Amino acid sequence: MSAKTDTAIKLTASLGVGLLPGAPGTYGSLATLGLAAAWLALGGGAFVGLGYWLGVLGLSALAVAVSRAALARGVFGPSADPSAIVIDEAAGMLLALAWSDRLGWPLLMAFAAFRLFDIAKPWPVGWSQSLPGAWGVVVDDLLAGLYALAVTRLAVGWLGG
Repeated sequence: MSAKTDTAIKLTASLGVGLLPGAPGTYGSLATLGLAAAWLALGGGAFVGLGYWLGVLGLSALAVAVSRAALARGVFGPSADPSAIVIDEAAGMLLALAWSDRLGWPLLMAFAAFRLFDIAKPWPVGWSQSLPGAWGVVVDDLLAGLYALAVTRLAVGWLGG
C-alpha cells in the first residue's frame, strides 16, 4: 500500500480533528455533538429507530476496521491506542445521544457524561482497553457511550427535558 493509503487511513481514523494538538478525544466528541446539534437545529428527527441504530452499528464497524488498519500500518506510530484515532469517540458519542430529539441541556449532559466516562474509565470501560488490537481501541468508547446514555436518559426522565 502507498503513502496515499496511509493518509486516507489517518484522515478517516482521526476525522481530521484528531490530528489537532491538545485534546483529540474531546475534539472528536465535540465534532459529533456539533453535527448532531446541527441535525436537530435543521429539523432532523430524533436519534431513534432502525436507521439510527444501523448508523451507530455501521460507524462502530468502520471504527474497528479503520483502527485496525491504522494500528497494523503504524500510521500514528507504535502506540496500542493512539490518541489521534477519534472515530471511536464519534461512535461512543452517537450511543450517548440516542433518543435525543431537540437542542438543550440533555445534549450537553450526554457530551459531558461521555467525556467523564471515557476519561475516568470505570469498570468495564477501562478493562475493555486490554482487548486485542482495534477492539481495545473502540469498545471502551462504546461502553463509555452506553454509560453516558444511561445517565442522560435517567436525568431526562427525572428532570424532564
